[in-house]
Amino acid sequence: MKVSLSPRAYSKVLLHACKYPHKAVNGVLLAEECKHTSDLLRIVDTIPLFHQCLGLAPMLEIALNQIDSYCRSNQLVIAGYYQGNENYNDNDPDFIAYKIGEKLVENSQNSILMMIDNQKMDVDCKETALKLYQMQDNKWKENPTWHLVGGETALACSSDLMRSKTYQSLVDFDNHLDDITSDWLNPHLNKVIELTSTGE
Repeated sequence: MKVSLSPRAYSKVLLHACKYPHKAVNGVLLAEECKHTSDLLRIVDTIPLFHQCLGLAPMLEIALNQIDSYCRSNQLVIAGYYQGNENYNDNDPDFIAYKIGEKLVENSQNSILMMIDNQKMDVDCKETALKLYQMQDNKWKENPTWHLVGGETALACSSDLMRSKTYQSLVDFDNHLDDITSDWLNPHLNKVIELTSTGE
């Protein structure tokens, strides 16, 4: 299964990590619903989840139920999970990442796991800062061959967003639980990313 990430999905993962550089962060990856069999998983958006207690089951369940409901009415599916660890040198999946990843695989065999590579997080965005893991033979194995849609243009977009501190307006599920008027779908941020990625 080949995997592609849209500039929106990629940027939001990085912006989540930028907003909470001293904490671990996580979220889910949304893909287009495939009506036909396809060997390409198109990740088109990201929903940032938490920056406090990543594996808190009740909060995670509430978040996933709301996201699933949104996906059903927008021809999307929860297709993966991302996480950035607190420790700069720790870029590998931990117990929480594996546990949530396995839960997603129960619903969809093609679910993926992405880890933020802290050592490649840089405002210049010269290279992609995400590592992809896919389930093979009942084990998560790293697969370095995923594709960032737009390539260097998408990286430049992420760099512009980081430099302009756009991450300050990002809303994750923790923010939403603190203030339910904060929209975890990030419509304003999505619009800014869209304009930046098209050079407007």
